[in-house]
Amino acid sequence: MEAWSTLLALIVLVADIVAIVQIWRSRIEVGRKTIWSLVVVLLPVVGLIMWLVAAGHFAKVRL
Repeated sequence: MEAWSTLLALIVLVADIVAIVQIWRSRIEVGRKTIWSLVVVLLPVVGLIMWLVAAGHFAKVRL
């Protein structure tokens, strides 16, 4: 069971790193990039889900 939790933690870590890279490659202002990066770092799973919803293909407003 410990192997599953380690694997899940690694998956979340990689997904957060990818999200932060995508945030900084986007065309939004630096202030918003900083805030989104902090949200993803401080709330790894919830922040990632929030960013996916806000920046996804179904988002009503582009970030």
